[in-house]
Amino acid sequence: MKKNILIIIILLAVLIFVGFIFRNFNPKVLVDNGGDNISKETSLITIDSYETKTVNEDDQYVTFDVKYPSFKNVNADFNSEIENLIKNKIEEHKVASREYWQARIDTATKGENIPKIPSKEDKLSFFSDFTIVQSNLTYISFVLHYGGFSGGAHGYEINVSYNYDVVNKKIITLKNLFPNNPDYLTYLSNLSREYLKSQFATVSDEDRKNSDPKAIEEYVNNMVGMIESGTEPKEENFTTFTFTPDKIKIYFADYQVGPHSIGMPTFEVNR
Repeated sequence: MKKNILIIIILLAVLIFVGFIFRNFNPKVLVDNGGDNISKETSLITIDSYETKTVNEDDQYVTFDVKYPSFKNVNADFNSEIENLIKNKIEEHKVASREYWQARIDTATKGENIPKIPSKEDKLSFFSDFTIVQSNLTYISFVLHYGGFSGGAHGYEINVSYNYDVVNKKIITLKNLFPNNPDYLTYLSNLSREYLKSQFATVSDEDRKNSDPKAIEEYVNNMVGMIESGTEPKEENFTTFTFTPDKIKIYFADYQVGPHSIGMPTFEVNR
């Protein structure tokens, strides 16, 4: 009898342990692929569905750190579009960097020694990287990040999204993701405004106590104005996006919905 009770206790302990494991199992994993930003469910990303391309540039004014994806099972035009964008932006950055350095030489004050060519430490910079959201036999969805510093008050970064139907070999637009909602832009506008205002157009009680009321009011009004302008229900305000089976992520550009200090906000919405 005692032996049977002991067996039952052991079985219960095993069942409890197994239940704990399943409750805490997380299907999301971090995939290390040479520094690419990938942190998604593995069912959405087939690692051998793409490869990482790099660009080795030798320029007197600019240092480069360039990576971009090249996908399998797509039309050649799709990969060419990505590659051509990167190459064009590299050339534009080279020109801007040379012009900036020449302007420094031309406007140098007396006694300021600006060399004709910047030293290795003073070179300007350009980078590109990418974040994969989907890459499988059905869909591709990712964001290409590029930017750097070519003079001015601060550097820049730009996000460009690519969404592709692998089966039908065609680009996916934002409208395609809302086949039953002709007012999808109003839907995105209203929800993104609500979210952005809650994040950037509110002031804590502590700040209100320690700040001038007029300054607080001016700040809030300015933020609300920038948010509403940058989220008007227009296609151009929501062109940078990625998607999964149940979510759409919107990427706002620098200065689109606020000053440079708030960065480049993102917003997720149910499909």
